[in-house]
Amino acid sequence: MGLELVCIRHGKTQWNKDKRYLGHTDIGILQESLTELLPVKNALEGRTFHKIFCSDLKRCRETLDWIYSASTDRVVFDNRLREMDFGDWEGKTYGQLKHSRIYREWLDNPQSVTPPGGEAWKHFQGRLADFMNSLTCWVKEEGKDNHVLMVTHGGVIRQLATMTIPGSTFWDFSADPGSLLTLKLTCDKGKWIGHL
Repeated sequence: MGLELVCIRHGKTQWNKDKRYLGHTDIGILQESLTELLPVKNALEGRTFHKIFCSDLKRCRETLDWIYSASTDRVVFDNRLREMDFGDWEGKTYGQLKHSRIYREWLDNPQSVTPPGGEAWKHFQGRLADFMNSLTCWVKEEGKDNHVLMVTHGGVIRQLATMTIPGSTFWDFSADPGSLLTLKLTCDKGKWIGHL
């Protein structure tokens, strides 16, 4: 039982450009990012996907609309695919936060420090594990190799790769706005194992 998971990070937003933390704040992509997304759009042209998943946030919805033609009834908009919620740090830059002790501790060890008013790493990881478990059930029902398109966020793509590629860490992967990362996954005893 196999799965090709084509992960696309949304196009660039103004907050990405300004290097501001952007989690659950719902803003759209910049007009200029449409040009930056052309290589991804071209790579997907003519491809057929058995399932299409998209974060429910505007920047992902707009990206999907631009890069891949699919009727909305074929798309599952899933809030489990949202970026981590940065709480009080939403919209702030490194320069604004660098003097905060808790922020510096979070940079060193995000798995054990939670942004004030934000989402704990354990919760972020848990909702993504829940999403992957739902894919396991779906693939079992289909009973064949499947091709899935997902439009989501940088932290989500990195975490999914970390969860499925043995021996990898969160920082081993790059996920710039408008980038594409394909995970080739097999399911072994209910657990996804992957490679790039």
